[in-house]
Amino acid sequence: MKYLSIFILIAFYSLFIISCNPDGMPVGEFTDTTVSPHGGPLILVHYMPWYRGPSIKAQENNSSSYGGHWTDWGRFNPTQTTNGRAQIQAKQYPLTGPYHSSNTSLLEYQVSLFIIAGIDGVIFDWYGSYDSNDFLENHGYTVALVNVLRRAGLFHSIMYEDNTLNMMVGKGGNDPAPVTDESLRIGRYSFDWAQTNWFAHDPLYIRYEGRPIVFCFGPQHFVTKAQWDQVFINAVPAPFFIDLYNRYPFSDSTFNWPPVNSGTITSQSEVINRLNQFYNRNISLTYKVASVFSAFDDFYNWGSHGHIAYDNGAVFDLTWKRAIAFNPHIIQIVTWNDYGEGTIIEPTIERGYNELEYVQDRVREYNSDFPFTKLDLRWPLEFYKLRYTQTASSAQLAAITAATNALFAGDVVTFRTEAAKTGASVSLYDLKPLLRN
Repeated sequence: MKYLSIFILIAFYSLFIISCNPDGMPVGEFTDTTVSPHGGPLILVHYMPWYRGPSIKAQENNSSSYGGHWTDWGRFNPTQTTNGRAQIQAKQYPLTGPYHSSNTSLLEYQVSLFIIAGIDGVIFDWYGSYDSNDFLENHGYTVALVNVLRRAGLFHSIMYEDNTLNMMVGKGGNDPAPVTDESLRIGRYSFDWAQTNWFAHDPLYIRYEGRPIVFCFGPQHFVTKAQWDQVFINAVPAPFFIDLYNRYPFSDSTFNWPPVNSGTITSQSEVINRLNQFYNRNISLTYKVASVFSAFDDFYNWGSHGHIAYDNGAVFDLTWKRAIAFNPHIIQIVTWNDYGEGTIIEPTIERGYNELEYVQDRVREYNSDFPFTKLDLRWPLEFYKLRYTQTASSAQLAAITAATNALFAGDVVTFRTEAAKTGASVSLYDLKPLLRN
């Protein structure tokens, strides 16, 4: 039996008057709230779209293939290896090795894992669409993943880093810069783009009562409602604005983050205390967001924001259970792939598929018909390795394409049948990372 595609379910909760814009996406007046097809809260991963790395094995030894988020802007050299691992800014090593955030093979690998784990979509760490620093490059990577999410029927939203305005109009991002006509123009430029390309027509953009949800990691630059009204002036309806830790009373809702303090270790008991403070303070919110995390173990050369030990997945379990008790509309998993801060749940040599398997079990509690297994999680890496190393035969490539298309369409039986045709093998007990010679 085919697993019901999310595309079909959209009809039940995204109500809009349809016409079409030039790219073929529907436009119209959205009126409803995005919900999970599995029941329970929307499960979303916070995602960093900023990694420039090799797309194929032949690019591994070219230092220009790597961007600053792998090299820490020259501190590491990924063309050099230790025990088969490229030297990168990370304490956990991705099973794929360092990758490129707009490589289709990589994005299909990640989206396949989302589907198989039961993750409903992505909250992008978004620096806007303005051409400054590497922000436009990162925006391009965001667009690339949105295109693959659309193919799979998964949802997306953005978390705007308005601290980027401090970087662009001030001397750096460490101290707030004054709000100016120029910073308002830059902010408005990005949200005009979002309005045209996401808010106005994309049924997979996450909404509350028809309003596109916009998270903000702050605010750290625009700090009044009047300023945000200027930034959102062309966004109709106005975004549903969610800030960090109730910073400002004009926000529509709020979210939390791993509670760390510079240079110190946060114990599990303190994690629970901080979570209780946040959730108890916000229990009456109309729309609730809860953040779940597995650890905080950063890798910065200037010092540390703090540390939360992984403890073999215990922190992920306790933060999930406390989040569920809050009865949230959204669970935000912090994060999919922030290797610099060590919060990743993307499969790594150190942690394997632990968190994805945990999410599978939780989704199955909401939806007993959820069909995917732990073994299914292992197939996307085999597909990626065959494509990345360019060792796949034409028959293998055809099977990978057919399996991925079936997975995106919700056809579990065909996914497994075509995966087996690749001739690859998967195991629950062997991670099979992509290491270098």
